Amino acid sequence: MSTKQAPAWVVVRELPLALAAPDAVAELTAQVTRKLGLRRGEVHELRLTQRALDARHRPPRYACTVEVALEAVLAARLVKARRVEPARKLVHPRLRLRAAPDGPRPVVVGAGPAGLLAASTLAEAGWPPILLERGKAVDERARDVSRLYREGVLDTDSNVCFGEGGAGTFSDGKLYTRVGDARVRVVMEALVARGADPDILVDNRPHLGTDRLVELMRSFRAHLEGLGVTFRFGAALEDLEIRDGALAGLVLRGGERLEARQAVLATGHSAREVWHRLAARGLPLELRPFAVGFRVEHPQALINDIRYGRGAPADLPAADYRLTYNEPAGDRRGVYSFCMCPGGVVVTTPTHDGELCINGMSHASRAGRYANSALVVTVGPADFAAHGSAGVFAGVAFQQEAERLAFEAGGGAYVAPAARLTDFAEGRASSSLPATSYRRGIVAADLGRLYPEPVIAALRRALGDFNRRLRGFVTEEAKLIGVETRTASPIRVPRGDDLQAIAARGLYPAGEGMGYGGGIVSAAVDGMRAAEAMLTAAGAVAADEIASAP
Repeated sequence: MSTKQAPAWVVVRELPLALAAPDAVAELTAQVTRKLGLRRGEVHELRLTQRALDARHRPPRYACTVEVALEAVLAARLVKARRVEPARKLVHPRLRLRAAPDGPRPVVVGAGPAGLLAASTLAEAGWPPILLERGKAVDERARDVSRLYREGVLDTDSNVCFGEGGAGTFSDGKLYTRVGDARVRVVMEALVARGADPDILVDNRPHLGTDRLVELMRSFRAHLEGLGVTFRFGAALEDLEIRDGALAGLVLRGGERLEARQAVLATGHSAREVWHRLAARGLPLELRPFAVGFRVEHPQALINDIRYGRGAPADLPAADYRLTYNEPAGDRRGVYSFCMCPGGVVVTTPTHDGELCINGMSHASRAGRYANSALVVTVGPADFAAHGSAGVFAGVAFQQEAERLAFEAGGGAYVAPAARLTDFAEGRASSSLPATSYRRGIVAADLGRLYPEPVIAALRRALGDFNRRLRGFVTEEAKLIGVETRTASPIRVPRGDDLQAIAARGLYPAGEGMGYGGGIVSAAVDGMRAAEAMLTAAGAVAADEIASAP
């Protein structure tokens, strides 16, 4: 007696789909049937796994990847003929403790993506941590950020970089990543469960939108509190106690001491004081190259025309772009666009008085009048040395100097120095500036004075290449605004294969600020990895092992 085989799943790529297709699944099913020469009904099920806007065609359309369930013998034949690929589902095993270890609760320092996912991983495994955050809960934090934008008043603990949700909360919530890890899906599903748009599960370049992140953070906190996580806002880490090469406690600003044997340290890319404290406690640190530059702002309509062509349908999403340029000679530094915000605004992101840095963000609708993106140039130890900075904190000093010069060039109050893109490209000063989304205002300034000459020269050379690839990109309607310096952490905190800090057992450096990860999702994944390493050291096993135990 034969047993009917279960359907086999295969992958089909590069299927075009009209933006306004009334029934995407039906249209894609019909396309798969035609493309593979199948009969009606041989496609048992279809699920859309990825959707990317393809602006190469007129009109633009989606390019889709799908997984299709076929009869097993048919699927095997198509795979052998290389007409499809077998679907490979990445499954990430969840860890669980049989019982919470004796001793103090674990601690997570930092409520950004790495810290929140670390806390979630620990709590779901049965070991809910105390979560410390120097900034405020997201609602109060939003008021402080609004005051900074409106009045130029900076709270050095509650701002665009510090507070619940981390820096990503006020920088668009971009979720695309090149990290190939099953945990990426776990992160995305966790966000959807807390209220994010399910489209992030299939969009090629997903984003949340700043306007939706406040409510999402509230939901995430309520979920974690339900799992036993204790949030403590306004709890800035002042010092660490290291005894015999192991973590013994954490000291908060004001002198309170928390006994701690295990802690995830996920303080973000701007908590400079923490790096200095780690160095003072004897932990090795590494200098990292990063990238600096400016934020370029164009009218969104102009970017739409460049990317879609004039006369394109008005209901298309706000167009984006990604640009890279590698110098062919000399020091071969790279120049690239970063954190592109269609329909967005330029925002002020300082964390220290008398220093200015900026970023971009956009709401979920991306319906603003302007498009902005960082244009940045890679810098490294040679640049820092030429600048007069040496040692592991040379990159930090390089950042701070550029931010101090930008603050002075803007005249204070977080007004930003700027220049028309055409003027900058030609090395001349601007006599006037276009309108901008930057609420603190911009003033014409010599941007060439804000960075060393090699950085400025590399960016000017790259602009010619960018304009050849996107005709009309270098225009008087665009302006450069300074400065963009917080692209990545200039420091890495080394850790072993067990993800514990060198010379501090029980301390797990994680996320972008510790030198691991480069965005919301990659930082969140690293926070999960750190928490899982902590759980493994505490004897955790796969959750299904506990479920199946007698």
